[in-house]
Amino acid sequence: MADGRTGTVFIEDFDTGLVTTFGAVLKTITLDDEEVQDYAVQIPGVTGPDQYDGLIPVIFQEPEDVFQEGFLPHISISRSAITPAMNRWHPVGKAYQVAASVAQQVVAQNGSVGPSLNELKGYALPFDITYDIHMRSRLRGQANLMLKYMGRYIWAYGNIFFTDNEGDERGYVAYLESIDNLDEVVEFSDRTIGFTMSIRVEGELDFSDPIVVPTMRAAGISLAPRSEEPGILGG
Repeated sequence: MADGRTGTVFIEDFDTGLVTTFGAVLKTITLDDEEVQDYAVQIPGVTGPDQYDGLIPVIFQEPEDVFQEGFLPHISISRSAITPAMNRWHPVGKAYQVAASVAQQVVAQNGSVGPSLNELKGYALPFDITYDIHMRSRLRGQANLMLKYMGRYIWAYGNIFFTDNEGDERGYVAYLESIDNLDEVVEFSDRTIGFTMSIRVEGELDFSDPIVVPTMRAAGISLAPRSEEPGILGG
């Protein structure tokens, strides 16, 4: 922001940022006679269900959810781990310090003019956030095209983008950890073909909100004599 403030970010921002970075958009669809908002993405050469107007459904699953097949082809995403990244931790300092919005202009003892209150925010805590992106289809060719499309955004490494609560765009590095086969062949008519891309995002999470503190208007000077006795304050 122009006033020096920076926004806060949390898990849901990275979840949404991952989905929208590879081109998924919110779409209104009708399920069980109800209109709902769901994410979907257009992938050249792959046709999705009619309910999504040919787009590919993007399903975000919580790690504890049991997979439900639903529509094919589709992309489902699960967040598998959130791990502290102590190598990127800044134990001291602050993200910003600016005049609070409710502050008044006051005169300090030395004659300078400044705000009566300051707003300050500590650094967000660094975390590695791991996602598994599952691409499923009935046909091998469609699964290959889905993998090719996703690989354009994260191949070895890439970035995910989103807008924080102050309206600023954020970008975070994401690394491809692995690509695994996701073929499930029970009967030919029921088979699913696909891949899982596991990625790791070097993210950060804000667990605390900004705080407002009064400004110091004069430096205190102690004229008390030092004590000669050990263990007593001033000695």
